[in-house]
Amino acid sequence: MQATTALAVGGAALTTARPARAQSETDLEAWFENVSNYDGVVDERGASTVPVAVGASGNGGGFAFGPAAVRVDPGTTVRWEWTGDGGMHNVAATDDAYESDLVDAEGETFEWTFEAEGVSRYVCVPHEAMGMKGAIVVGDVDVGVETADPEYVAREPDYGDWFDGVEGFDGTVDVRGREEVRVTVAGGGSGAFSPPAVHVDPGTRVVWEWDGDTDHAVAAADGSYESPEQASGTWGLVFDGTGVSRYASSADADAMRGAVVVGDVFGSVHEVSTTQLGVLGAVGAALLSPLAFAAFLWSRGPDLDRPKPRQPRPRP
Repeated sequence: MQATTALAVGGAALTTARPARAQSETDLEAWFENVSNYDGVVDERGASTVPVAVGASGNGGGFAFGPAAVRVDPGTTVRWEWTGDGGMHNVAATDDAYESDLVDAEGETFEWTFEAEGVSRYVCVPHEAMGMKGAIVVGDVDVGVETADPEYVAREPDYGDWFDGVEGFDGTVDVRGREEVRVTVAGGGSGAFSPPAVHVDPGTRVVWEWDGDTDHAVAAADGSYESPEQASGTWGLVFDGTGVSRYASSADADAMRGAVVVGDVFGSVHEVSTTQLGVLGAVGAALLSPLAFAAFLWSRGPDLDRPKPRQPRPRP
């Protein structure tokens, strides 16, 4: 693993030499065999900084990293944050690429930026035998394990009958707090969007990734945006404002549907619409600058007029 930034705060440096251990990118299940809080790899792609708790609940006390395994984009900074539970802990890569001080105070932090794709395993040296182990998966490396179950919003927006008959829709996945969110586009006919519905913050970049063999487009239900028809590659937009954007596949608009929920929609819900300024095209296309993406606006009708403020009445 290659890293460019490291920051350790507090505590005494650990100087005990440890032999580097061979790394395999396909046996994370074996690595986490004795880790009680491991339940899959948490997808944190799109976030520039990802927090991991040190001294999280697990392995019989405050002897875990939480989450135990995360997937990030190259260039992401992982910030380990001490909870103060479980005594003295440290963060030490098994290949000796990075190692924090051994500390126990709540609020201490250690940061490392992961630049290259790969898998980085790490441990708390004093508590490794107890199962205090973790892993950072960088990029699209296949580690042969399932992704952790997504977190769903506590309150679902009213989609009406939009998702009736849509396979794979189990609720709206809460991905707020990320700068970028990815949705897989799998084929046509029996294909699906995964996840079908996401809840994002205003200003979040949503990128669709084609993973199939059928040419089809991602098209907004209100006609405000439409991707090129393609079977592979990526395409994306930045969503801003507040509202719910419904979209469907041009190959199967009845069964292959999705939605992007932007911001707090429960005060007053408006359909979002857009003037498209930039797209991501076929295989190998790079992300455009966020400034070149579309801005999504509140809409109350075809003219896109917003409600005008009420003017005060003249005093008698």
